[in-house]
Amino acid sequence: MHVNEEEYLQSGQLEQYVLGLLSVDEAKVVEAMASKSPRIQAELDSLTDVLNEYALDKPRTPSPTLKSKVMMQLSQLGQAPAFNLDALPLINAYSDADQWQRTVASIQPPVSYRNLFGHVLRQDDEVEQFLVWVRESINPEDHHDERESFLILEGRCECSIGGTLVQLSAGDYLDVPVDLEHTVRVISDRPVKAIIQRLKIAA
Repeated sequence: MHVNEEEYLQSGQLEQYVLGLLSVDEAKVVEAMASKSPRIQAELDSLTDVLNEYALDKPRTPSPTLKSKVMMQLSQLGQAPAFNLDALPLINAYSDADQWQRTVASIQPPVSYRNLFGHVLRQDDEVEQFLVWVRESINPEDHHDERESFLILEGRCECSIGGTLVQLSAGDYLDVPVDLEHTVRVISDRPVKAIIQRLKIAA
């Protein structure tokens, strides 16, 4: 998967690099990216300078944006690392919504989307995974040859599963039985952001 310069700058990899949190292979990727991009190298130098200032207790104050990025990375010490977008796991009832949030943080919907926007994360012969944003609702649907599940990352919604109402909020997981009609209605002020997964059922 190609990652452009802006996505890489927003991914958090540079902050983790200067904090020494990356594996040897991940660090080599950062160094290779920096060698090809003056902008990435400049950001890496700035982050290193900020950390050196903290270490030496210099009085100069870093920019609020840069300081915020570094402090965010420090606050995430001990958290599970983001997944590799090229090798995503399946979601299940034990999935960590915060970990998924960090994984898809660089992916954003267009400002102008109306009700529903989806981004394909994974699509092969066995499974489809999408990152979706819903402002209002998802129309009734059912699936005969695949098992669908949701992991809510942001917002709150009410799902009707075969006539049974279930309310979901950030961190909740729902497995939808095959052949049951289901709908989704957003009940929060903000759009619902979720991972939708569809597992193919062998014939």
